[in-house]
Amino acid sequence: MKKLVLNGLDVFLLPQKAIFIPAHSLLILSDWHVGKLGHFRKEGLFVPPMQLEEDFGRLAVLLEELPVNWVVFLGDLFHSSWNMEGVALQQFLSRYPKIRFSLTRGNHDIIQDELWEASAIDCKEYIVLPEGLVLSHKPLMGLKPPIYNLVGHIHPGCEVATTARQYFRFPCFYLEGRVLTLPAFGRWTGLYMMRKRADNSIFAVVGHEIIELK
Repeated sequence: MKKLVLNGLDVFLLPQKAIFIPAHSLLILSDWHVGKLGHFRKEGLFVPPMQLEEDFGRLAVLLEELPVNWVVFLGDLFHSSWNMEGVALQQFLSRYPKIRFSLTRGNHDIIQDELWEASAIDCKEYIVLPEGLVLSHKPLMGLKPPIYNLVGHIHPGCEVATTARQYFRFPCFYLEGRVLTLPAFGRWTGLYMMRKRADNSIFAVVGHEIIELK
């Protein structure tokens, strides 16, 4: 993991493509896109069934090994309309009745209001932590220092070079100015490639490690 300090708050970047903030017992992840492959199959595209067990296992490890009381999904938790993969997610979340689940609604989260009301997920446009961290799906306009904005949406990725002059693509956490963008938690999202510059920071997710690019 990699520790950042934002407005005096310890923020840990995790190789499971999530963030943990111990002071709030808070786990943050973004862009899971549950139901994406089911949506594609409905549209007639030949894709395999969505295998959520690996994703559930990755999240279960975090919920059971870290002192998590609150989980915030930074939007695009679902990919489109409700399907059986959404049911599987609801069943998984029901295993943790003592944990609060919140969502800052993303552009893909178009589930009907009655389904949200029946779920364990509390929906908001954004969430503000007292230390001046704002959680949202996309960057919010008009935020001024010392506020930091934690977002998702673009599924950031980066290239890492090896000594053999080979390049490999990895998801990454991307910090530019006061906007920290999380990698997509889901496996079927693709990557939007970010380039390292003097005015940004890139933290690549490489296996079980977080590597800062220089």
